[in-house]
Amino acid sequence: MHTLDMNEAYTSNHLPLAKTLPVALLLHAALILGVSFAPELLPKFNIPPVLDVTLVQTHSETAPDEAQFIAQANQQASGSSDQTNRPRSPLASMEPNAQDGESPLKSVEAMPENNPKLQPQLLTTKGETFKRIDKAPEQPDKDAVPVAETPSDQTQEIARLLAEVDEAEALYARRPRIHFIDSVSAKSSVEAAYIDSWVKKIERIGNINFPGEAIRRNMSGKLILNATLNHSGHVMDIQISVSSGFNILDQAAQRIVKLASPYPPLPQEIREKWDQLNITRTWIFHSGTLDTE
Repeated sequence: MHTLDMNEAYTSNHLPLAKTLPVALLLHAALILGVSFAPELLPKFNIPPVLDVTLVQTHSETAPDEAQFIAQANQQASGSSDQTNRPRSPLASMEPNAQDGESPLKSVEAMPENNPKLQPQLLTTKGETFKRIDKAPEQPDKDAVPVAETPSDQTQEIARLLAEVDEAEALYARRPRIHFIDSVSAKSSVEAAYIDSWVKKIERIGNINFPGEAIRRNMSGKLILNATLNHSGHVMDIQISVSSGFNILDQAAQRIVKLASPYPPLPQEIREKWDQLNITRTWIFHSGTLDTE
């Protein structure tokens, strides 16, 4: 009788747990299988655009017509290169640059604590002896490490280099503003008119003073000449960038430029922007006549 009552009590106590366990399992399965994370709900991170700014060393009052780079100030380009180059600082990078080769200073090797050469040696003999061991003379160390420079020496060296850089920048800022131009690159009517008058004078003087030896030898050739003029129209420099292959014709072209000098002063429109004018022309010597293009 007592056994039956205990079984009935056990069954009645575990009946709610048996009913709720499947329900709990179904709820967990629904949560695991039914919930998903949509990728479009995650926040999107937009990468901001990058602005490349070049720091120039020299400034100019007028802005260039077509800027090649973004900088903190206006700067008129100059130089003899046809390629567009980024303005660079004369200072070198302070980061070390690994190069092949051997270091001028040898590395200091770790000295062992117990060096047998530095420890005194004890000699024992049998019987009486009057011999003495002379102390070995000290030998100079051939592998002595040079003493490194002190911080004050390094500071003086840095100050000297900075002074040289400042002087180089000052010279660069004082250099003349040269305008490189020819009949094709002349933009304004003033520039085109000045080049046209310069060409007519060159061809007139050149045909009058055509080299006689070139006529006798029936010599023909083509060369490219660069002539630099200052504000007053005087020749500052003459360069043969492409030779004709004959020294007679190259020298004749330079002589003709000097004979035709001085040229008219540069127009006011050019003088306001530039200190010098570099004119590039192709000279053609053929059949006793001179033409330029």
